[in-house]
Amino acid sequence: MQPVRIAAAHEWVSAYTGSEQVFEAIANVFPEADLFALTHEPGVELDLGGRSITTTFLDRPSLRNRRGLTLPLMPLAWRALGKRDYDLVISSHHAFAHANRLASGGTQLCYVHTPARYVWNPEIDERGDDAWMTPARGVLRAVDRRITRRVDSYAANSTAVQRRIAQHWGREARVIHPPVRVEYFGAQRPTDPTRDYVLGFGRWIGYKQLDKVIRVAERAGLPVKIAGRGPERKRLELAASAAVVPVELIESPDDEQLRSLYQNARCLVFPTVEDFGMVPVESLAAGTPVIAVADGGALDTIEDGKTGLLAVSDDEDELAHLVARAGSINADTCSVAAQRFSLDRFRTAISAWVAEYAPDA
Repeated sequence: MQPVRIAAAHEWVSAYTGSEQVFEAIANVFPEADLFALTHEPGVELDLGGRSITTTFLDRPSLRNRRGLTLPLMPLAWRALGKRDYDLVISSHHAFAHANRLASGGTQLCYVHTPARYVWNPEIDERGDDAWMTPARGVLRAVDRRITRRVDSYAANSTAVQRRIAQHWGREARVIHPPVRVEYFGAQRPTDPTRDYVLGFGRWIGYKQLDKVIRVAERAGLPVKIAGRGPERKRLELAASAAVVPVELIESPDDEQLRSLYQNARCLVFPTVEDFGMVPVESLAAGTPVIAVADGGALDTIEDGKTGLLAVSDDEDELAHLVARAGSINADTCSVAAQRFSLDRFRTAISAWVAEYAPDA
């Protein structure tokens, strides 16, 4: 018998964030797979067992971070790789990764972080509001729907994304939650955490609403720590200087710093509607409850009243009211609940999915 040829494809490797961690995990479940991506930012290292990533014509400094401009070119970039004869391809998708033709005649499975939000749900992400997108959106939607015919099976990272796949593409999908490093964030928990500040964590970009976390902490009368990095540092500095409570900005915390920030916070405030959201699960693993909006991935990860508190909207007064109640949430309950999202469970679910559609892989 000929060995099964496997490939894994990802949109862009630009930072070590959620979708890149999923791609890394898929690559490690299949150590024999060849790896592909639209672009790979120099210096972003993934644990890929020494394998390199084959990229496309979009992988050049002038284009890597201009995804609003290059979005219409992404299906073409995948096509430019040509038809390949892989027996199995697993795509990690949040734009047009399922457009690849790597499995010509083989099995194409697609793990979906979301159907392209710029195209289908611009109300979720302000980056989809570019002026050119409005007239182009109809064409891109038609192209995207047509591409779905090539895919044998879809998996979604949350029930919210599962619903979007059904609504936008008319396809069914199973839910396989992403892998989160719950063991790491749950380790070395302090016996007497300080619980004396509100925490916000994420990329410092507009739709993460970290400035809102500062205002919520103000209303709750608590200090706030904002961790992460990104292009909107200046805006957060202005919000911090205007606040009437102490605000600390922690740029690019390492893993140990981040674990300590989670473990000692009164709560994580997470006002963003995410497709899944690894940050809330990391917080739960650390034993810290999450205050979030009852939408998107939070409906899968937060048990209202048990591991956190869910707000009807991102209204700052409502979120501040829930911060005041965060002390009623049991830390051990949070940590135990986070185990549902471990790397081992992800590996088991991905392997079972592949075995169903490509049993010889």
